[in-house]
Amino acid sequence: MDKYLKRKRISEEEHGGNGNSGDELRHDAERESAPRKAKLRKYDPEYLQFGFIPYKDNSDQPQCVICLNVLSNESLKPAKLKRHLVTKHNELKDNPVDFFKRRAEVYANQQKIISTATTVNEKALKASYIMAMRIAKSKKAHTVAESLIMPAALEICEIMLGKESSRKLLSIPVSNDTIRRRICDMSNDIQLQLVERLQSNTFAIQLDESTDIAGQAQLLVYVRYCFDNDVVEDFLFCKPVPLRTTGEDLFAMLNDFFIANKLEWSSCIGICTDGAAAMTGHKSGVVARVRTVSPNIISTHCMIHREALASKNLNESFGEVLNTCIKLVNWIKCRPLNGRLFAALCEESGSDHRHLLLHTEVRWLSRGKVLQRVFELRSELASFLMDKNSELVKFVSDNVWLAKLAYLADIFCQLNALNTSLQGRDSSVLKTTDKITAFKKKLRIWKTRVQNKSCDMFELLTEFLNENNMAIDNLATDIFDHLSAMEEYFDRYFPTDNIADYDWIRNPFSCQLTNLTGKEEEQLAELSSDRSLKLKFQEQTLTAFWCNVRNEYTLLAERALTVLVPFATTYQCEASFSALAVIKSKFRSRLQVEDDIRVCLSKISPRIDLLCRQKQAHTSH
Repeated sequence: MDKYLKRKRISEEEHGGNGNSGDELRHDAERESAPRKAKLRKYDPEYLQFGFIPYKDNSDQPQCVICLNVLSNESLKPAKLKRHLVTKHNELKDNPVDFFKRRAEVYANQQKIISTATTVNEKALKASYIMAMRIAKSKKAHTVAESLIMPAALEICEIMLGKESSRKLLSIPVSNDTIRRRICDMSNDIQLQLVERLQSNTFAIQLDESTDIAGQAQLLVYVRYCFDNDVVEDFLFCKPVPLRTTGEDLFAMLNDFFIANKLEWSSCIGICTDGAAAMTGHKSGVVARVRTVSPNIISTHCMIHREALASKNLNESFGEVLNTCIKLVNWIKCRPLNGRLFAALCEESGSDHRHLLLHTEVRWLSRGKVLQRVFELRSELASFLMDKNSELVKFVSDNVWLAKLAYLADIFCQLNALNTSLQGRDSSVLKTTDKITAFKKKLRIWKTRVQNKSCDMFELLTEFLNENNMAIDNLATDIFDHLSAMEEYFDRYFPTDNIADYDWIRNPFSCQLTNLTGKEEEQLAELSSDRSLKLKFQEQTLTAFWCNVRNEYTLLAERALTVLVPFATTYQCEASFSALAVIKSKFRSRLQVEDDIRVCLSKISPRIDLLCRQKQAHTSH
């Protein structure tokens, strides 16, 4: 500053006291005193002779290959690098170049090995997830990875690719606990994706309760919702019921799941259950309790269960035939020797079947299949029972009894066909109602033809009567009474609905009569006049069409989806209980089955790459 004042005074004397030159001098002094910007130096391969390489592919800082110290960018000068070599590693100062090159190569190889090992670990982690998903999909035990899959994979790779390649598989973690954790991770990810979809959509549920091999009651729930311009069905959850299976307990489990996952009951537009009192009770059933939190929800009694109930009742004449058939089958099947002898007799006679079928009350198709098998093996049964001197031989030798059996086999074959048509995915109330309506019309046709002494609609009965030169006169009354009673039960369980009111959903381009509001009718008029949508309607499924037009015709599409989204049956739950019985067997009776069954049954694919990024890859121990 003294220097600055001196220069200022000299300048003022020279310029007659003008202060402008002093300001210029002050700025010059400030520029001289300001810190200069450091120069950024770059790494040069020549620095390897002093034992330095770039630090982590960064040429701004040098790293010593001997002590691994990292120096600053300011030290990236030959003189400073050489000083580090002389002062820190004096023993190498005479001939350092060869040593440094070898050390640099070793260091580079170490980095390559570390990078390769990391890549191998990441691939092994992903392979572990893929293997766990395959195990869950196939309903196998978690130990199968370690006891079967890995040994087989090692032998296959060694044969096909060589021993060196097969060793890479040893890094894949496949222990029992590891597979369990992988399945749990994928299950949580699938549930997270599903909940995110449900939080922004309306949906419908179906639920059922059953008991597993360990005597534990399990509540299983499926959900149907709109996603990706179509209606999708998926597994929601399967949880053990802690104590009682009352409507209160089941609703509490369902409500807790909704609360934990931030799902709104107002978004649930439909619920489908079987006819159990705990589900459909008017005061304390699950449906009644759901209505307290969602008054506008549509409840449906499973149509398959209703069909089974409507076809269950038989009059006295045909009931005795059914009971006799069951007694006959049990007499043979419950004695292993009789079963073997009867199978040998059937094989010698060249019959299409060798075994009878046991009757199971809870199986929907059991009754029809048992009756049909007994009728087809009637000749073999007569011979066998005669050899055994059984008192049951008088039934299979009586043509009237056999004619009744033929009718029961025919009518229950028709009922089984109806039941099978109601099963399956993606069934709606409209489809199932059409099938029930068609069967009720068939019943009326059959009654009329039986009154006219005609039975050509029953194939087995017609064939048997023709073979034995019998008339239907002796059976007409019993058959007519049975068909009349069945029609009455079907009318009771399936009351006539105004199904024609929903014809605009089936085909919005040709329907005239509707029960819509004014705004909805306006949107229907606009939609039915759109010829481009009419062409798309012929190429898409019904649900996909209404999902696609939801943005443009919101009111109309929402009204249609309110009919199409709710479940008509609990088929998905019933089918899932079959999968549950395979997964939780007597050999795995303590398994907590929810994660396994979700990965097995869900249509949503787990995000394995995302799960791998959230994990630190480790090789197998």
